[in-house]
Amino acid sequence: MNRRMRRQGKGKFAFVFVAIIIGVFLLVALLQYLWNTLMCDIFNLKAISYWQAFGLFVLSRILFGRGFGKPGRGGFRKNFPPDMGRHGDLSEEERERLREEWKRRFNGRCGF
Repeated sequence: MNRRMRRQGKGKFAFVFVAIIIGVFLLVALLQYLWNTLMCDIFNLKAISYWQAFGLFVLSRILFGRGFGKPGRGGFRKNFPPDMGRHGDLSEEERERLREEWKRRFNGRCGF
């Protein structure tokens, strides 16, 4: 990778980072505007400041928006293909051997 490509990569990263920051600040400003125009009139609530709107945005993302990570499947299974089941890559013979091993270890206490 030459220097020119590395500089372009850094510039692109910086642009995306700044664009995301600006987008978040604009989204919070929109949230504050909507809260102060709608919620104050409909439910007779107090107007909120910009930083209160920012806190409301962060709280709503944590509670309803799966945090700030990439959307999609989460947990330990996120790296597996969506069509692969619990033992999707096992053949029928291997699955039967696995069932027998579970029966032997747990004496049928696991619903087999």
